[in-house]
Amino acid sequence: MKRVLVIHYSQTGQLTEVLRSLCAPLTEAGITVDHMVIEPSQPFAFPWSRMRFFGAFPEAVNGDPVELKPFGTPSTNYDLVILGYTIWFLNPSIPVNSFLKHPAAAAILKDKPVLTVIGARNMWVHAQQKVRGLVAGLGGRVVGNILAEDRSPNMVSLVTIIRWMFYGRKDPFLVFPAAGIRAEDIAGMSRFGPVIAEHLAHGNIAQVNAALLARGSSRIKPSLLVLEKRALVLFVKYRNYILAKVARDPASRERRVSVFSVVLPIGAFILSPITALATVLLSLVKGKELAREIEELQRY
Repeated sequence: MKRVLVIHYSQTGQLTEVLRSLCAPLTEAGITVDHMVIEPSQPFAFPWSRMRFFGAFPEAVNGDPVELKPFGTPSTNYDLVILGYTIWFLNPSIPVNSFLKHPAAAAILKDKPVLTVIGARNMWVHAQQKVRGLVAGLGGRVVGNILAEDRSPNMVSLVTIIRWMFYGRKDPFLVFPAAGIRAEDIAGMSRFGPVIAEHLAHGNIAQVNAALLARGSSRIKPSLLVLEKRALVLFVKYRNYILAKVARDPASRERRVSVFSVVLPIGAFILSPITALATVLLSLVKGKELAREIEELQRY
């Protein structure tokens, strides 16, 4: 009998729904599916307060771990580990990053094929590269990736996600759709379950990504990849700005987080349309190079 371990952290519960949909066909196929939920010792409350949300920015960008509640060491006799995570400021969420840097993580992931499942608003490529490196450092190997994302346009999802994160409201309002991943897309995650089950049964789970991609497991959008690259450069500068005077003036962090909480949303609204135009121009000049990069990134 094949065994799968699902590891994840979900602040809102949405990623839990995604993984439940994905794994239902595995259970139906007779595969044992165990779950390990990551829990920070100090929970990240939801909805967020504005200062708490933007205050997590430096640690999310820098990959600083937090203390986790004991999760024990499950059996190492698994044929596949499914690692589910969400994106915080273009990086894997702090709790999942903390797990991947936890001393006990190597015992769980060493010599294991790992399938990542991402719940994202839209931009996720950098985070996936980071997770791949951390998993490899623990002796595991990412063999595929499945993306569940908000399908609304970038500017629309920016409005709806802010309302959801700060006020706990994800319902449609005015001309805006519901926030987050659509219910039909969550239900649609089940289409990948039989693919995973088949590869487990035939002992070739290391080759699962091509079959998943053929069913639409993930797609990198050129405009968002360009935007993400530019945002990553700015994020390092923002982080340095927030922490610049902390050593001699600890209170400066809160003041600068307050400024940042205004600057970032305004910057996002300004930068996104400019980047969309820049991407069109870039595609004309470096279309083949950009296509090759996307093909390489999308392999896993």
